[in-house]
Amino acid sequence: MTDPYVTLAITYLAQILNCHTDDLSQTDTITSVKKWDSLNHMRLVLHIEEELGHQIETDDAMALFSIEDIANFLRKNDKS
Repeated sequence: MTDPYVTLAITYLAQILNCHTDDLSQTDTITSVKKWDSLNHMRLVLHIEEELGHQIETDDAMALFSIEDIANFLRKNDKS
């Protein structure tokens, strides 16, 4: 069974990078995805902030280096 937070992380990143979710995987990192540059990283952080409804601390934003990091952050901040 696929982790829903990994799926969500991939969906968010695919939206920012204008690519298909099939182009990304759970093991992808900021260094393995060519379009995941610093500008798109900030766009991703802003998108996550909008989805969560609150700001992300700078240290947390700078620690989102992989799909797994994003999924873990989303899991930790799930208020449902």
